[in-house]
Amino acid sequence: MKQHAARFASVLIHPAVVMSAAAAIAAGATQRGGDVVWQAPAVAVAAAVVVMLYSAWQARSGRWSHIDASQGHERSQLNRFASWVLLALAALLAATGAHPGIVIAIALSGLIVLIAHLLRGRLKSSLHVAFAAFATCLVWPHPWAFAALLLATGVVAWSRLVLRRHGVSELIVGAVIGLACGGLNGLLVAAFASA
Repeated sequence: MKQHAARFASVLIHPAVVMSAAAAIAAGATQRGGDVVWQAPAVAVAAAVVVMLYSAWQARSGRWSHIDASQGHERSQLNRFASWVLLALAALLAATGAHPGIVIAIALSGLIVLIAHLLRGRLKSSLHVAFAAFATCLVWPHPWAFAALLLATGVVAWSRLVLRRHGVSELIVGAVIGLACGGLNGLLVAAFASA
């Protein structure tokens, strides 16, 4: 029962889900109407779909043992690919004049994955926790969304421990990465708003 609950939580609080929800909430809170409200979650979903299709293709072709990229070399390939996709998408959005808040959030998402990739020789930092913490920062100061995502961060950390995907130190590092990028997001968005 505990394993099933942890697996359900891990899927429900997947980075693609929390980032899409946070993008919709953050865009809706800062923009009353306009294109940004639908563009932010659409970009988050599009990036997630590309990464998931890549994972499915790797698993189906037999290069990976599972779509979850559980083995070290699989995780390394997934993180490298996802960071390239997110950083390239941020550059493309910036070049086409997209809202700075969207560009910054996508670029920082790429940075989160890149940091996890660079740390891979030392530990497997939790991207589930990193993105849940980052999403929590994105919705600040929306109180209900902030509280819900803060709770979700704790639940997904618990699920990753129960499923034995991560140790405590890997969860902490994931949370620190997510919170640091969340703080940087706030500073950059404020800088663009005042420019």
